[in-house]
Formats: sequence, C-alpha cells, structure tokens
Amino acid sequence: MVTPAAPPARVRLRLDHLRRMTDSFGLVQFSRGPHPDRSTGYTADDNARALVVAARLGAADLAEVYLRFLERSAGTDGWFHNVWTGERAPAPDGRSEDCQGRCLWALAEAASSGLPEGLRSRAGGLLGRALPTALELRSARGRANALLGLSRLEEDGLLEAVAEALCAQLEAAPDDWPWPEPVLTYELARVPHGLLRAGRAGQARWRRAALRTLDFLLDVVLEDGVLVPVGNRGWYPRGGQKARWDQQPVDPGAFVEACVEAYRSTAQVRYREAARVAWSWFWGRNLAGAVLVSPDGACRDGLGPDGASENRGAEACLAFLLAQLAWESLEE
Repeated sequence: MVTPAAPPARVRLRLDHLRRMTDSFGLVQFSRGPHPDRSTGYTADDNARALVVAARLGAADLAEVYLRFLERSAGTDGWFHNVWTGERAPAPDGRSEDCQGRCLWALAEAASSGLPEGLRSRAGGLLGRALPTALELRSARGRANALLGLSRLEEDGLLEAVAEALCAQLEAAPDDWPWPEPVLTYELARVPHGLLRAGRAGQARWRRAALRTLDFLLDVVLEDGVLVPVGNRGWYPRGGQKARWDQQPVDPGAFVEACVEAYRSTAQVRYREAARVAWSWFWGRNLAGAVLVSPDGACRDGLGPDGASENRGAEACLAFLLAQLAWESLEE
C-alpha cells in the first residue's frame, strides 16, 4: 500500500471541465483525455446529477441546459428515457430505476433552489408529473435517489412510503450480509445516504437501518485508513472475494456524501473521519497513490493497478463536484 497523501486544506470549486463537457444539447457522457467525445452520446443520469450541481451553485445557464435535457427525456408516463446517441436521438433503452430516482432528486433540487423563478417553475411542473413514479420504484438505489429529492419537498406521505419501503429492504438483510442484493457493485453509499436524509424527518428507525448499512459498507471499503472501493473487475459477490480494481470515482464520492450526512445526523466523529478518508481518495490517498483531479474540476474516470485513467467523463466529474460540495459544507 502506498503512503497516504493528504488533500489540500481548501480547494477552489471550478466548473471549467463541466462547462467543456456541456454543449447546447446536454452533458456529454464520456471524454477522450480532457476533451468531450460526443460520439458517446448523453444520458439523463448525468444531466440529472449535473442539474443538482448547477442548482446548488445557482449556475442558471447550466441549469437551463440540463433541465431542458430532462424535459426532452420525459415520457408521458412520468418516466425518463436515459440514453441518447451522439446524433441526439433516443437510443434503445429500458427503464432505469437508478436514472428515474436521480431525475426526481434533480428536479426537486432545482424546484427548491435559488435558481430564477422560471427555471424553478419548470422543474416543479415536470417533477409534479413524475412524482407518482416514486411509488413504482423497487430497487434500493432508485428509492434512495428519489428520497434525496423527496426530503426537499412537502410530500410527507410520499416520502414516508418510499422511506418505509427502503427501510424494510435494509432491515430484511441478514446480519452477516446487511445489504439488499447478493453482490456489492457501484455507488453503494448512495443507499444509506438517501435513507439518512429522509430520517431528518424524525424517524429513528430509518436512521438505524441506514447506519447499520453504512457501517457494513465502511467495514468493506476501509483498509488501514485508506478507502478501497469495490472494483468493477468482478465486484464483490456474497461469499466471494472483493475486487480491488478498477475503482470508480462515483464510489468514494458517494461515501463522502453519505458520511457527511451520517455525521450531521449523529455527531459521531468517526463519520467525519470516514468522509475525510473518502475525500482524500481523490487526492492520492488510494492504493495507487494517484491524484485523480485537476484544477479545472475534472476527475479521472477510474483507478486501476497501473494508475488513473486518462479520460475524464461526466460521471467522474460530477462525483467529485458533489463530494466537494458535501465536504466543504462541514467547513462552513
């Protein structure tokens, strides 16, 4: 294991790379090096995450692009089409619960933000048509993403129904594998994060279930003070071995957000420390000793045994920016 590195004391938040990856149609999915590769197309997933960032920062010009993308992606049934080609046409794609939950989250953020009234009104209108789909979600991530949005709205009945369903999923998981799926894959910490945010409404049971899950995940990924996310070269099946490569930025990013939320909920310093370790992953405190981020706000797509990828796609960039916003909220 490499000697752990420490992140800078304070990092200026920059949107240069996010703007470079954004064109008039939306946020491009992947890059070649630092340059957008428009042939890879676009996703509602990425544009929803980007709308969250733009809403929190009050970047109205970017929010306009991402909101327009979601408006274009919305179906008459309230579900969002996820994948679009480089030619700006819908690609064949089934329903994605992860994407649906993220779109609900993003629209709620925009509707309740400090963006101009016109943008907030459009986001709220689109959200109102899509909200009933929250009750159709069955996956843990889909529900958790939706809860991040529902927690910002005066929709107590809907929030309670989705949070109860997710809580039941987590409570039903056995003590030797407190996870609702047989394999640990990607963006794991988003699940307890969503339920913890819902738990701000005062439901201690939701918080207990979320913290049980988060504690299990932290036991999996923390190794001698270094975050070692589950790698996508095999993931981590129950009863099997945890894959250590390739690591994706969306995982440490989600751990930063979840652990910040856990610290706010419990005031337990161990969660603040876990957030710091996850944040440090981006800055070289990882198995390869590689810095993943650059001053323009870009983030490398992945970390393998030979170091960091040269590419800097949308998901990685947004994982870093959301982690930065969460981490810096502790310093305010």
